[in-house]
Amino acid sequence: MEKWDDLKFVLAIAKAGSITKAAGLLKVTHSTVSRRLASLEEELGTRLFERIPDGFVPTAAGQEALETGARVEKELLALDTSITAQDAGLEGPLRITAPQLMFQVQLSEIMKAFAERHPRIQMEMIAANEVLSLHRREADVAVRVTNKPDETLFGRMATRQKRTYYISKDYARRFGDALTASPSDISIGCLVFKWASQRVPKRIKARYPNAHVSVLADDMIAAHAAAKAGLGIVNMPCFMGDPDPELMRLPGLEPEFYLDIWLLTHPDLKNVARIRTFMRFAAEAFAHKGSLYTGG
Repeated sequence: MEKWDDLKFVLAIAKAGSITKAAGLLKVTHSTVSRRLASLEEELGTRLFERIPDGFVPTAAGQEALETGARVEKELLALDTSITAQDAGLEGPLRITAPQLMFQVQLSEIMKAFAERHPRIQMEMIAANEVLSLHRREADVAVRVTNKPDETLFGRMATRQKRTYYISKDYARRFGDALTASPSDISIGCLVFKWASQRVPKRIKARYPNAHVSVLADDMIAAHAAAKAGLGIVNMPCFMGDPDPELMRLPGLEPEFYLDIWLLTHPDLKNVARIRTFMRFAAEAFAHKGSLYTGG
């Protein structure tokens, strides 16, 4: 094993549990990962992983390689962080990760305005619903929707959020005054996020006893589209529902607090000029549009 790259492939396979998922982590093809693993095992003269139906499990030799790889990776990450922390100029790369929805709503605008002021900073957008590791330097700044940000990271709350229930205006017209005058008499559909629950929400059930689940969704953008198509009621952040001319708030239900929006970075990088400047700039931009997020 002559190169750090060999250990990176071993670590990725162990972390992901499969060739396909490891390829996704490394941003290479399935065949590349498979070929590199086979070549490495042939070079070492031993198997590093047992192939079982549920995935890849490290052998004793594989576990030893993983422990060495983890130590090397830790040292390289520490070196990378230390060098980056010494960079005082408003130029260079800046990797920003956020859910796709945040880029779509406001973050792209923030980045555009920031780029006009600081054209020598090269920004990279990493749209990901999964949480990338700032400690592993998978990104420099993360925009996260949470009420419990990682205490080992440095950051600030950009804005609070509220959410409420929305329905398409066409769908509302089907029920007419019954939505408010006789809610217990109508059977109304609900769009439910299956990672949260698969039942009609309590607030809706209390108001509409005959409500039923019409759609299960695993993505906020998909649920938004389904609500606009008239498939039922959906519980969404105010920043998504209020600006949409095809949607309206469900009458009689006030917005409730939702998860906050945070800007986070590695604590050792908080004083890097381009990171510090972007976080301050973005926080002010989010705060300026605070009413969009709180339903004001």
